[in-house]
Amino acid sequence: MASNDAFDDRYDLREFAPTTDDQGAPTPETEAWMRAVGLGFHEPHPDAEGAARMASHFLEDQETFLGAYLRDPLPGSVDETWPAGTFTWFRKRLSWGDGASIDTQAISAVTVRPTERRRGILRRMMTRALERGVAEGYAVASLTASEGTIYRRFGFGCAIRERAVRVRRERALPLLAPTTGTVAVVTPEWLAGGVGRAVFDRFDARTPGSMVRNAGTWPIVFGLRDGEGKPATDVRAAVHRPAGATAASDVDGYVTWRVKEGRGGTDTVLEVVDLVYATDAAYLSLWEFLLSIDLNDVVRYTRSRLDDPVVAALGDNRAYDVEHEEDHVWLRVLDVPAVLTSRPYAVDGSISLAVSDTMGFAAGTYRLDVVDGRGTVTRTADDDGGEADLRLDVADLGAVLIGSVSPVTLAAAGLVHADDPAAPAVFRSMLVPARVPHGITYF
Repeated sequence: MASNDAFDDRYDLREFAPTTDDQGAPTPETEAWMRAVGLGFHEPHPDAEGAARMASHFLEDQETFLGAYLRDPLPGSVDETWPAGTFTWFRKRLSWGDGASIDTQAISAVTVRPTERRRGILRRMMTRALERGVAEGYAVASLTASEGTIYRRFGFGCAIRERAVRVRRERALPLLAPTTGTVAVVTPEWLAGGVGRAVFDRFDARTPGSMVRNAGTWPIVFGLRDGEGKPATDVRAAVHRPAGATAASDVDGYVTWRVKEGRGGTDTVLEVVDLVYATDAAYLSLWEFLLSIDLNDVVRYTRSRLDDPVVAALGDNRAYDVEHEEDHVWLRVLDVPAVLTSRPYAVDGSISLAVSDTMGFAAGTYRLDVVDGRGTVTRTADDDGGEADLRLDVADLGAVLIGSVSPVTLAAAGLVHADDPAAPAVFRSMLVPARVPHGITYF
């Protein structure tokens, strides 16, 4: 990586809030940053209306933009106005699943222009952002990654994984146990009128690892707009109510979907756009409804939880196939005591942790004492050299934080170290959440 002097000679690192003009259009600096992000992710340029809508979402989310700008760009290149590297962060709440939560410094839109690779742009932007995060009082940073090998070196650990699954209709029904409640088809517009968000709030409060959604996500998941911001015309919606319930406020689950017709002998696929549930009964009933829709062969859902109860409920569990599994939410601890005291614990006990952190934010030795399901943390050494039951990198502390990843598994992988082989299991028993963590939010 280039030295700091060489970096500063070549680049100007600028931090700013997105802005719009009197007509709501992004100002030139904001527009240039947006175009640089679009280039990095191979996204088409939005039209004027789309750009204004995107900018309004950035403002609503209260994002902070960061860009690395070439000091001496070549004439005619986009580098005359566009940043060579982009980065943003904003506040996003993470649920512990018991009604408690913690605000995270959510990181997104990370790009580096191919012409400027391996010059230290990403490290400098990440360091600046995390320093700002500490100054703004964040105890943890979060992100969802386009690649799985980028962020561990900055102290991020994968805390939640997700699956893309396919269920073949002709082998799935009937379910092994009867479902309850009533499913009704509604319009996306009705769902977006407040009902959908109320269901998500209930899902979020009870689901460890759930995170609030960006402003720009809602029109897409409700089926009002497609991924490019254009009006969606092919999305349908349905809701679930408990038995006997009739009011809009009684809705405890919803699903939006579209059907992609197969050609040349390929399957016609019902693609789930969004599936949100405040109760297990709603989840199973909505799946039964999807599997009952005619004129398609396969129901495909790309955000399935790892302990999906549908597998056990299906008439033939071989109808359920895992198409793909990958990392989803990554967490980076910045303040160990603040994070560990914010979450609930399954059992009482004590454990000491020696945490290494090459960036310095979380390094130290800490003792966690849990009484009546709540933790207190004492820092016993300023580095990871103190006596401890477990020794681990800050990335692995982020990985186990929600309880989806087991310290026992990481010990078997050679990432968590303990003199007493029982210590990882003790920590695992403390971290077990009431439900398996599940994230359906991208950012």
